[in-house]
Amino acid sequence: MRNIMEKYNIFNQIPADLSSEVFEPLVDKQGLLIERIISKKHVTPEGQWYDQERSEWVMVLQGEAKLMFEDSEVVHLAPGDHINIYAHCKHRVIWTSETTETIWLAVHY
Repeated sequence: MRNIMEKYNIFNQIPADLSSEVFEPLVDKQGLLIERIISKKHVTPEGQWYDQERSEWVMVLQGEAKLMFEDSEVVHLAPGDHINIYAHCKHRVIWTSETTETIWLAVHY
């Protein structure tokens, strides 16, 4: 007997309404969260910073984004680029592509 979960393609089923950024958990088990994030023109609201309890490894699969860190360093991410953000490293999204969806793969650990 095979125990196979349903097959899923990370580039499929993009919501038509992207007025809000989309966060979709793919795996959420035993302290590990893997999620697909879909952005289009989304940024972190002015004055807000992500200050997460867990570290996050994130990769841009499609589109582009710019992250700003508390020390003012800006990192531009294009398809295939990835970064490891340690717990409590304050950061924010300051730009995502306006012409195409930016699809992120994020692993919180």
